[in-house]
Parts: sequence; structure tokens; C-alpha cells
Amino acid sequence: MNPYYSGIGIGRALHGKKVAVYALTSERDAPGAKSRYFAGAYDVPNGRDAPQQLCERLIELREGRIQRPVLFPTRDLDVLFLHDYRELLSRHYILPQPDGTSILRMMDKLELANVATKIQIPVPQTSSCASSAELQALLPDMKFPVIIKPRFAYQWRRKGVWDAVGAQKAIIVESAEKLQTEYERLAQFTQEVLLQEYIAGDDRDIVVCGVYIDQAGHVQGHFTGRKLRQNPPLVGTGSIVEACEVDAIVAPSTALLKAFGYAGLAEIEYKLDKNNGKYRLIEINPRHWDQHELGNLVGVNLTWIAYQDLVGMTATKVTPNYGGAPTFRWIAETELLQAIVTNLYLQLRSLRNSKTRTRDYFRAVGRTIQDLAGLLRGKKVCGVLSLRDPVPSVLLCSRLLRNAFSFVGRRLRSA
Repeated sequence: MNPYYSGIGIGRALHGKKVAVYALTSERDAPGAKSRYFAGAYDVPNGRDAPQQLCERLIELREGRIQRPVLFPTRDLDVLFLHDYRELLSRHYILPQPDGTSILRMMDKLELANVATKIQIPVPQTSSCASSAELQALLPDMKFPVIIKPRFAYQWRRKGVWDAVGAQKAIIVESAEKLQTEYERLAQFTQEVLLQEYIAGDDRDIVVCGVYIDQAGHVQGHFTGRKLRQNPPLVGTGSIVEACEVDAIVAPSTALLKAFGYAGLAEIEYKLDKNNGKYRLIEINPRHWDQHELGNLVGVNLTWIAYQDLVGMTATKVTPNYGGAPTFRWIAETELLQAIVTNLYLQLRSLRNSKTRTRDYFRAVGRTIQDLAGLLRGKKVCGVLSLRDPVPSVLLCSRLLRNAFSFVGRRLRSA
């Protein structure tokens, strides 16, 4: 479902496994829909805006197929859709989570924090707020900075809301006044929000554990990694993630999933608290996530493990091989490019009144190139760009150029 980073990664992961993979897309210009790793692509309604129509379309696509296809969601909204239409769709498709799973409890960030606390997994101090009166009652005990999040991630992904919240998963506020202002603004989209203690640090302090637990409750594969860059920083999407061994988060991750009675694929995210050296739980994605393909570089193909388990094949348990010195990285090229251009633009703008402006400009560009070269070293896989799969790469570059010209045009008109 949705041939972007996660969906393209699924197609690549199952390539050569004698599995026909099809993309489901509501956007005809999605670069991934033209990937050679898909046997085909079907136009479908957007599950966010037209879930009933999407369900009907999926049932229509099932006609004429002898075997039930496996459906892999790639967004929280997909997970919610499959949960809501499970009774109908399970007759036609193999769904990735077993019946009776507590997946919605896992997607509830407040419930997630409560369960983690019960099994002694460190979490940031967390509370919910559904009115201005509740916010006022919480303020006296609140330490700033504070992070504002949706209680369910998909609440901010709905149509019109994502851009309104700045295309970020969370908002950091430094004061009570700013918190009250932001809450009043956000309340028009969703009345209830989550307020969470901010753990100081940068993007490199965020680590992830990808894992697959089979239908019998056994861990069949896992790998860990570290975020090097996010866009926007601290609260955005991981644009560069490096595979590395972080043993301290493996046991808590599996314990947390088992506490929910969960079977399936998931990514669990933590942030290092430098005050005590402990990793604090941030969130769970109970589905494929953008960087899941990174596991393939260290010998853990979670998608193939999941597929085998779901169709009744015997999946062999695998362990990651981080290779010592080699560097393995996954790159979200669009987000990385946006972050680099934005950072360089801000640097150059700050130098407008410099007496040595030309020299400082060249230095800023040089630092940016040097930084980018360091981030791109080692063995890597990009979310879209691939010499073996050139059409999506060309389409993505075309889209980026259109967006760039549009941005420049807006700037010139407003100047």
C-alpha cells in the first residue's frame, strides 16, 4: 500500500523470491508506481479520504486470484483502515496482524507509555490534554521544553492537517505561553494532544529497533540502527539512518511487543537520556516503516521473513551482521535534499551583511559539501534512487525540479 519509500523497499526486498508484488496507489504520479520491482500498479482510492471505496476496490482486485494476496500497510492510516475493515478484507486477503491484536492500543501513545512504565521500560513523562482547562491544571507541574504530539500519529496526517502542523510529527515548545498558544492552534484540528517531557540531545541520540515476531510469538529477526539526520531536525522524518549494534534496546523492544500480545513487523524508537545513560521509549510503528530496507544490508530481510510467516512457509531465524568497520546507511533523498538546501539558504541569508560576504559564501558552500560527503560515505541504499531501477529515479528528479522552480518563483514574486 503506497509505493513510496516503504513500498519500494518491500518490492526490492521480495525481488528474486518468486513473489509477484503489486503497488496500490492513489497518486498516479508517485515515482514508485513505475518501479521495475513491481509486477504492476493498481489505482485505488485514498484510504484517508475514501475508506469505503478503497475497501470495495480491494475486493474487486481480489476477483480472479486463486490465492489470497498479502496486504502490507505502510502508513498508520493504512493500519487503521485494515483494522476498521478487517471483517470484510480478511475473507479476501492475508492481513499482517492476527485477529484480536491490540494494535490500536499500541498506536495510542498514552497507552504505550503506560504499558512501558508497567514493565519498567523508561519513558519520558507523558500526559494528555483535551481542553484549555486541563492544560491550565497541568502547567504548574510541567518542566520545559515540552513536546506536543498527537495521541495517535494519524491524527496529524489527515487531509489539511499535516501542512498546518508544519509537516512534523511533534512540536517543541519552550514556555508555558508558547504551549498555550500552540494548543489553541492545534485544538482546531484535534482537541486532545499528548504532552511529553523533552529529552535533550540531537538526531544522533535517536536509535531504532526493527523486529519481526511470528504468529507463534517467536522473534525471527531484528536489527538496530541510529538516526544521523531528521528533517525537520529533532521532530521530523529520518533522512539518514545508519545500521549499528545497539543491544540495550533489543530486549525491551521484544518485551514491549509481547506485553501487547503483538505478532508482526514493527519499529520501536528510543532516545538516549544523557543524564542517566538510559534509552527512553519514544514510539512504535506496527508496520513497515521508511528505513526497513536498511536491515537487508546487515542480512535481516524483515519483509521476506514476514511474507514467509504469513503464507505458512518456514522462516529461518536470522541475526544481523554489522560487519565491524563497514558503514551501512539508508537515505531519504527528498528529505535530505530539503534539509541541506534549507540549511544552506539560512546560512547564506545570515551572511548578507558580512564584509567578507563572497569568501564566507564559498566557505558555507564548502562546509555543506563536506558535510554531505561525510553523510553519504559507506554502503548505502536510497529510498527511491537506484541505477537498477532508473524510471522512479527520473520521475523523482523531475518532481524535485518542478518543486524547486515553483519555490524560486514564489520567492521572486514575493520579493
